[in-house]
Amino acid sequence: MDRCTIRPYAPADRDAVNAVALAAFSQYSGDYQDLPGFAEGIARMADLAEVGELLVASSGGGIAGAVVHMPPGLPRKPMFPEAWSLVRMLVVAPERRGAGIGRQLMAGCLRAAERAGAPVLGLHTSPIMAPALRMYLALGFERDADLPPERGVPYGRYVLPASAFREALARLEAC
Repeated sequence: MDRCTIRPYAPADRDAVNAVALAAFSQYSGDYQDLPGFAEGIARMADLAEVGELLVASSGGGIAGAVVHMPPGLPRKPMFPEAWSLVRMLVVAPERRGAGIGRQLMAGCLRAAERAGAPVLGLHTSPIMAPALRMYLALGFERDADLPPERGVPYGRYVLPASAFREALARLEAC
């Protein structure tokens, strides 16, 4: 496993976070309709630091990945109850995939949700994001709702109750 430092986003990370997000989603360019509009939103991932807790995986002086933890009570899409913590946009630089960086970022979100006292950690993802979906399911997330497609791509809502946070963390740390 590639040990990174998981830390809060700093404004100096802006360009690197946006570049990693765009690179991470580039493999799905043939799946989404309105690719220019989609890419424009992805390339502004750092803006989410204004509405959530943006965590970055730093390694070797660079940014290897990022994720946003949305604590309870912050604005969110109506498909997610306000009392929940959320995972948004977990991204890993393509050349760094398979080294455990996504698991480290996910552990950061689980710890943040636990600190926030969230009753549930929720997220939405798509079957096209197979490696991420496998990780979420292995951690104990369960699909509880089909969501409308986003730009032509199917999505589902996945949930993990607070009672499963510790076990999910133990699974991540065992890898």
